[in-house]
Formats: sequence, C-alpha cells, structure tokens
Amino acid sequence: MLVAVDNTVPTPALTRPIELGADLVIHSATKYLNGHSDVLAGAVVTARRDPFRERIRSWRRNAGAVPGPFEAWLLQRGMRTLFVRVRRSSETALAVARHLEHHPAMRAVLYPGLPSHQGHAIAVHQMSGGFGGMLSIRLKGGETQARAVLAFVSVFKRTTSLGGVESLIEHRRSAEGPSSPVPDDLLRLSIGLEAPADLIADLESALDAAVREHPIGAPTPPPDSVTTPPLADDLVASVNAILERSAALLVIARGGEIRLVDAREGVVTLEACGSPGALHPVIGQIETLLRTALPGVTDVRFVWQRAETNREQTSESVANQVRRVLDEEVNPSIASHRGRVELVDVVDGLAHVRLEGGCQGCSLAAVTVWQGIEPVLREQIPEIGGVVDVTDHQAGTDPFYSPAKR
Repeated sequence: MLVAVDNTVPTPALTRPIELGADLVIHSATKYLNGHSDVLAGAVVTARRDPFRERIRSWRRNAGAVPGPFEAWLLQRGMRTLFVRVRRSSETALAVARHLEHHPAMRAVLYPGLPSHQGHAIAVHQMSGGFGGMLSIRLKGGETQARAVLAFVSVFKRTTSLGGVESLIEHRRSAEGPSSPVPDDLLRLSIGLEAPADLIADLESALDAAVREHPIGAPTPPPDSVTTPPLADDLVASVNAILERSAALLVIARGGEIRLVDAREGVVTLEACGSPGALHPVIGQIETLLRTALPGVTDVRFVWQRAETNREQTSESVANQVRRVLDEEVNPSIASHRGRVELVDVVDGLAHVRLEGGCQGCSLAAVTVWQGIEPVLREQIPEIGGVVDVTDHQAGTDPFYSPAKR
C-alpha cells in the first residue's frame, strides 16, 4: 500500500510529508507554489526511484502534461518568495481564526492552529512554522446568512481559488454543486498578504451586516451534539436521500452506479456496479458523508454487483472462462513484450491477476490492466465486475519498459 499526501496547502514551507513516511506528495502548483494566480501547473513527487515512479513519468510523457517555458519561468518566480508568503499567510490566518473563534455569529471556526480543532495535535506534530493560510467558518444563521456575508465583504475577493497574494472567500457548497458533502453554512477563506487588522475588520463588518439582515432564529445545535438516531424506516429514507443528493452523483460522475441494499441496526450496505475505479477513490468520502449526516450510522459496507448466473455454474467455471480469455486473446497480444498474465483467483466478481515476464515492473503495466485486460474480460464474462492487479512490480527483474528507459 502506498501513502499519497496532497501538500498543496501546507507546502514544503510548513510540512515535509516524505520525511514523515509518505510515498507520494502531490501539489497543485497553481496555488501556493506559484502564489500569484497566473499559472496552471501541478507536481507529483516520489520518495523513491522505482517502477511506480516510472509509470507516473510515462503517463506524463505520453499525455503531454508538461508546462511551457513561460509557465515554468512564472512558477520559478513565485517559488522564490514561497517561504515568506506562506508564513505571513499562516500568521494572519491564525490571528483571524483566534478573533472569530468566540464571535457570537459563529457556529464553528475550523483551523488546525486552534487548540479546539480536532486535528490540532497532529498539526503540531507534522507542521513547523505555521498552520497554513486556509480556514473555514460555519455560521449559526445557516446558508442564508453565509451567503449574505459574501455580499458585504470588501477586502476579501469572492472567488474560487486559494494560495494567492489576495484574500479570497467563497460559499464552498455552491462552488462544488449538489454532490458536495460540505455543510451549507460554511464559508472557506484563503488568507493572503493584506494587513491582519484590515481582514478582521472586513469580516466583522460583513458579519454584523449579515446578522442584521438575516437574524439568527432558533439556535442551531453545535456540530458535535448528539442527535437521536433515526428509526429503521427513517434510516432507509435518510440514506436514500443522501445517495440521491450527493453520494450517488460522486460515483455516477466517475462512470459507475451505487444503490442501497440494506440499512438496519446502524449498518448501511451499498451495492456498486461499473468499473472498480468508479467507487474505490470515493469510498472514504461516501462513508464520512453518511456517518456525519446520520449519527445512527455506525458502519458502511460496500458490495460489488454481480450478474445473475446459472445455478449449475460454479466459481471455478468462471475462473476457467477467465483463463481461456487470457490465454486466447490477452497473452498472445503481449507475448511480443515478453509478458504473460496469470489468473490468481476470482473473488466476489473481481479477477485477481498477476503480471509476469516483461509486464512485471513495466512502466505501462497499469495501462495494460485497466485499458486492455479489464474491458476484454468484462465484455466477454458478465460475472466479472473488475480486475485487480496483485503483481509485486518492485520485484520485476526484466520489465519491457524499464525504469532506465526515458
């Protein structure tokens, strides 16, 4: 298992994930690394020079994801002031968070630099020199009041981005759309390089105006308050509502589908169909969404949809079908690369395969599996829902596209 960390917000100025054991570090260089909101760029940094790194390099090379000379120059210009900018933004963000933490209009102030934040201890351990320039605030007056604040700010700019020299504010749920798990009372702030006193005064003025225009009605319970768990029938209805509004859209956007199979005694079982790649990247997000919105949910389980099969058909017959397709159609195609694909087993509709010879450790092994093997098997064998590569690629001794090739 590899550990990947998105270090866009803390940047290397505050956090060094590889020194903490991460395998991959990802940056949206458009944000803090550039710092001037005039470049589109990104970066993936690996802890080791290994076959997985070479597969990433291959994707970059083949997809043409390389910045032009002018963009590279702009990025280099911005990085010259990275440490100064990030630390100034962090200091100001902490000042803003501390000032707003006890404001009467606040439901919560979310910033890892505050001791009240649930991730504060981890942030203290992992970050050095500050806690970043991003924070969020949740308003007691809900979405209406949050949107009103946007209309009254004058120093903050109302737009979707982060990491520039200007301070930005946005209603995040509106920006992300109906599938967003973000609460509708939340505003996201990106703190720039303006004077802390000016930013605080701007927020104070906007909050006062928003509260006057949209007074707080009945008090909203704090985020961590205990809510009575819904009854069984209510739980089914509540889960279906969340799936329809948010969770299912996450999977559909990735080419898959998801539906509720069962919900009882706090355990929600969801069934998915389509490519495994449609579900796996958002499993954690869906689980968090359901457990946060429905305190009665104690566990979320996922099962893969399998086609109806003949009762006399055994799992071994499906495995034999997979082996036949591999031997007759797949392996002859990759023989010229000195490669071979072997079936390990079939479990819950997923074919676990091992790549051998020139395919083991090959820079294009992932392409072979997801664009070559999986579509062929799924088209010819309805019982197969996806393919899982269980190959130890680091042990490959003679990959066809080796890490030495450029």
